Amino acid sequence: MTVADSITHLSTVSLAATATAQKGAGPAAAIFKSATVTHYGPDGVQPATKGIMSFAAVQVGADGSITGGQITHTVTTPEGQPVHESTLQLTAGGKVAQAQTTIHNHNDAGVANVLAADLSGVQWTDSGKIHTGTINLKSTHPVTGAQTAAGTMVFQNEKLVSGTVTHYSAQDPKAVESLTEMDYSGLSFLGTKVAGGQLKVTRKQPDQSVSSTSQVSFQPDASGRVANIQTTNMDPKSGGVKSQVATDYSNVTYDARNVVTAGDVHIHVTAPDKTPISHAVVTFANSVPQSAQTWRFDGNTQLARVTTDYSGAQFDNHNRVVSGAIKVNVFDASDNPLATSNVTYDGKGGVANKQTQKVPPSTAPAAPKGLPDIAAKVWTNLPTRPAPAPLPTKQVPPPSPTAKKTFRKDGTLEESVETTLVKGVPASAVVTHYDTDGKTIERIYNVDLSKVSMVGGKPSGAVVVAESIAGARKTSDSVFSY
Repeated sequence: MTVADSITHLSTVSLAATATAQKGAGPAAAIFKSATVTHYGPDGVQPATKGIMSFAAVQVGADGSITGGQITHTVTTPEGQPVHESTLQLTAGGKVAQAQTTIHNHNDAGVANVLAADLSGVQWTDSGKIHTGTINLKSTHPVTGAQTAAGTMVFQNEKLVSGTVTHYSAQDPKAVESLTEMDYSGLSFLGTKVAGGQLKVTRKQPDQSVSSTSQVSFQPDASGRVANIQTTNMDPKSGGVKSQVATDYSNVTYDARNVVTAGDVHIHVTAPDKTPISHAVVTFANSVPQSAQTWRFDGNTQLARVTTDYSGAQFDNHNRVVSGAIKVNVFDASDNPLATSNVTYDGKGGVANKQTQKVPPSTAPAAPKGLPDIAAKVWTNLPTRPAPAPLPTKQVPPPSPTAKKTFRKDGTLEESVETTLVKGVPASAVVTHYDTDGKTIERIYNVDLSKVSMVGGKPSGAVVVAESIAGARKTSDSVFSY
């Protein structure tokens, strides 16, 4: 969620600047030149991304408050591959009014899409979090500029509660291809991080008829990783159930950015009466699909088997083939080969060429294979991995009586700031953000001011901010330089 990540980092900017001002900086001098941000993966140790923020275009009033301008935020992998670049347009008080993000492909240096976000309709809390309102989103093609999708993110009481996406046709950017509605009320959040629970997704045709409903279950460890997806495919005309699909991610591994790196994704499809239709195993390696194997069934008997070799293909960010070639082998009910196809793609996801060679039928076909035997070998006896444990919460004592506290309108505690003085000068601070109950800790920021020196009321050096989620796991390290 690139927009949310940029807003979170902007909140860090604000508290770092405030801490410097408390050390004695003149108001207009407390604006940084730049910052570096290291974001960590769900283990709190492995770097996920590196970011650079520039404040050269920030506009500041005579009293030191931000009156407008923009912040640029460039993010790469730890190895230097581009992830995204964002430009945040600021309004009075340093709040984000507009954001534009260029999102790069995972697998090469190309651009995937450009995302524009309009935040002018949201209300903010005193600590820099979105309280209520709607973010309007628009996604465009990086080359043609044609609109590919438009959507909304709706917030209530500091939580993301719902969202919509309108998908447009690649051939006609004005033609609606499909609609998606998201219900986030079943998720648990720590700030902008998904801590667990279920997301409900409804997909519709342009005429609003429902084509499918899904429940996406997330791991309970605040990693933001999907555990499984249960989907019901509907007949848009009759409203009846066509099939049910269970997708299991329990046998895959992820990198620090939550990209699937290796392992098998299992997809099991059944009819409305629960009889099996198919089972597929998609095998990942080097963060992309390498192969797939699909069995189709007639009752409890194999009808056909299809294998796909993706080793010569290139993928987009949604693991759809866009270029290169794949090889498809088709087998009959007895696993005798029927045909082999070689398919090449045009670089845009379209098929450029397909060559199919049929195999003469076997003269001595074996007996059809039964589902129980196949299932026992492929998916019912998989090695079990331990289920992720919920994120442990660090026991943090309540803020001291001398801490500076910010309360919400309903009286709940939103933020506390505890400052440590050395010879009467702030040397460090601990900033704690609380959930809407005023008790649950969302984030803790440890602010180190020891590297900042003051000359004539002007700061030099750097402010170092370490951020942790729920006080239990580090999420980022930031260095704000003057």
